[in-house]
This record gives sequence, structure tokens and C-alpha cells, in this order.
Amino acid sequence: MRKMIMLGAISFAVTLVVAADNIQPLNVKAGLWQVSTTMTIQGMGAPQTRTYKSCVTKENMNQYPFTDSENDCKYKVQSSTGSHMDVSGSCVYQGGEKADFKIQLDVIDSEHAQGSGQLTLASPQGTMHGDYSGKGKWIGASCPADAK
Repeated sequence: MRKMIMLGAISFAVTLVVAADNIQPLNVKAGLWQVSTTMTIQGMGAPQTRTYKSCVTKENMNQYPFTDSENDCKYKVQSSTGSHMDVSGSCVYQGGEKADFKIQLDVIDSEHAQGSGQLTLASPQGTMHGDYSGKGKWIGASCPADAK
């Protein structure tokens, strides 16, 4: 029994080490970024565009760095190199809608990034599918105290 438990613990530890090797920090500058996103939901008319600012720190470069503080979103990095990141996650919006998404983020250079992805939106009107695209631009080395 002890051998089985020990073997399971070792297997779990090896899995974590291998998974950690798939996550490398993005090669972008730390500081304040301006992010513009466009979301197109099938059957919802015109695309919705949003621009916000996000604070990127050295500590969050191996996570999805361009979070939007106005939405309750959870991000899970599937894989990441210095120039590409695959992310999945979900957001819960103020109206109770929930979006599940996948994002492919590419670093153009240390001051520019762009991404695209797909999403599924669950709302009182039913389930809808859509596409997401976005661009980020570094605008300064320091972040305001209230930036996230």
C-alpha cells in the first residue's frame, strides 16, 4: 500500500514538473498596457469593442497578463513560450451571463501583442457562440496605484 501511495505521489510530482515546463513567461515589457478587444457574438448584431488598461508585472508574465479588472474572469494558461500563449477560461458578467473562452495570444515585439479566440456565451436567451480579437500596446513602465 505504501508503495502505491509513493508511486502515485511521484507520478503527480513528475506531471507538475512537465506541466511547468510548458509555461514560460511572455517576452513583453512590464508596466501599463492599453488593451482593445472586439467580441462578435453570432446573432447579436454589431461587434462589441472595449478598451481598458492592464498592469503587467514580472510576477504575472507567466499568467495571462492582460486581465480586465471590470469583469470576473478566471484564466488558465495551457501553454506558453516567450512569444505565444494558449489560454482557456471563463468570465461571469454583471448581467449573470457566463462566457467560456479560448485565446491564442502572440507577442509581436516586447511592446505589442495580439490575440484571437473563440467563446461560448450562456445567457437567459440561450447559448451563443462568437469570436474574440484583441491588441495590446505597452504605454509606460509604471502603473497607477489603482491599476490591476
